[in-house]
Amino acid sequence: MQLGSFSNAVYTFCDWVARLAYINLLWILFTLSGFVIFGFFPATIALLATLRQFIRKNHPPVFQTFWQYYKKEFFNSNKLGLMIVAIGFILYLNITFLQSTSTNMSSFLFYSSVIMSGIYFLIICYTLASYVEVEQPLGTHLKNALLITISNPLPSLFIIFGFAAVYFAVTYLSGLGFFFSVSILGLVILSSANLAYKNILKKQEKLSTIAK
Repeated sequence: MQLGSFSNAVYTFCDWVARLAYINLLWILFTLSGFVIFGFFPATIALLATLRQFIRKNHPPVFQTFWQYYKKEFFNSNKLGLMIVAIGFILYLNITFLQSTSTNMSSFLFYSSVIMSGIYFLIICYTLASYVEVEQPLGTHLKNALLITISNPLPSLFIIFGFAAVYFAVTYLSGLGFFFSVSILGLVILSSANLAYKNILKKQEKLSTIAK
């Protein structure tokens, strides 16, 4: 029994490694097929949606699933991407301007803008996770992502440490990024978002119990 359990664990691990590598390659291929600018967000949404199926222990055909999500969400995901890039660009310009000034007030505003950019990064992660989880208006995705970021610090820390770990792994292990970087980051985002959703459900159950 122990040998069988060990064999199953090894098989599951190898299966996940193969899936992550394949999905990562598909992400690169479809991002390039959209000339990067138009392919990045549809490919990212397709990657997250496909990974979500595997996390839920569904086993759909990888390429077909990825392609279906890519086609279905091509225009809407680019609309979301335009919104994300526009807000991010404004934050970037603000930080760049404040960095070039040397007053005490500008220093305070600079560090405040850096913190806001960090919060915005987390909002983007939760927005992408929410986008593949439920169908709702883009504004609702962003609003819910903001509330999750504020009310769930632990999953947010998981995202930060997960991204940092992937960054250092890709930096020091050549070739790893090409096969696993984006797919592992997607796994970090979805796992952290699922933890946040569970925390919210627990809080809602407690409140409903108190209300009774």
